[in-house]
Amino acid sequence: MPTGKKLIYPILLSVVLLWGLNVVMIKFLTQQMSPILVAAVRMPLAGIVLLLFVFKKYGLYNPSKKQWGLLFCIGLISVCLHQLLLGYGVSVTSSTNASLILALNPLTTALLASIFVQEKFTRNLGLGILLGFAGVVLVVFSKSPEGAIQFSLIGDVAMVLAMLTYVIGGLLIKKLLENPIPTLVVTAYSTLIGGLLLNLGTLVSFGPAVYGQIHLSSTAILVLLISAWGATALGTLGWNDGIKQLGANRTAMFLNGMPFASMFGGFVFLNEKIAWIHILALILTTLGIVIGSIPKKKVILLESCKQ
Repeated sequence: MPTGKKLIYPILLSVVLLWGLNVVMIKFLTQQMSPILVAAVRMPLAGIVLLLFVFKKYGLYNPSKKQWGLLFCIGLISVCLHQLLLGYGVSVTSSTNASLILALNPLTTALLASIFVQEKFTRNLGLGILLGFAGVVLVVFSKSPEGAIQFSLIGDVAMVLAMLTYVIGGLLIKKLLENPIPTLVVTAYSTLIGGLLLNLGTLVSFGPAVYGQIHLSSTAILVLLISAWGATALGTLGWNDGIKQLGANRTAMFLNGMPFASMFGGFVFLNEKIAWIHILALILTTLGIVIGSIPKKKVILLESCKQ
């Protein structure tokens, strides 16, 4: 196994931890300004710092016309539309519904990847998805008050579309990275494109005066920079590298760890308690990630050893 593939597993675990903590950070920031404005500010900040790394390593990198087309689609679908749908969906549906719908990401990714990018849907991948989803269901329901499942047609549809836009974006990234283009360039350019589109939409919808609502404390500015540069910039870079090395379906398995990263953030920063059911859910999800991430060749080797 190449060195890159050995490192990608701890990198993806770190990304999931960052993204889980980012939920806490964004929740804090949305108390200062609207969710759409938070996204419109975060994405360009992340894209700019990534662009500086691109200039330092590759100079003025100019993708081909086909690559520019895919980059625009990634920025539009997995950054701009995803953020808009996610922000709206979370605001009008319950957190339980939102979490369960987003937990369908690995299954949806595996199904679509098997159809559109020729990634095989293996038995172990299916078992891993099932175990991971079971762990997510346990932790979500353990934190939900009785009767929290309440269907909101518009909100739930928005969450499904948000989940689909992220899955489609991942498949487009997989397709683009099959060509000779660095992961850093893909991440930087698509993040900037998505950030510019978000700001264009914000200007059209609310006008320039909306930016006058930004009055952040020094703590909020620090949280914003950590969220943009840490979770969004470095996190997305690590995630895209995972898609390149492991494929879209096996990388998506790690998303099942998101609720536990958020739970850890709540335990550390919000004094939330962790019960035995959370430990059981974590075990199920960890098993799911491990089983679903085993490469096909390794699975065959293990089975032959048993015989």
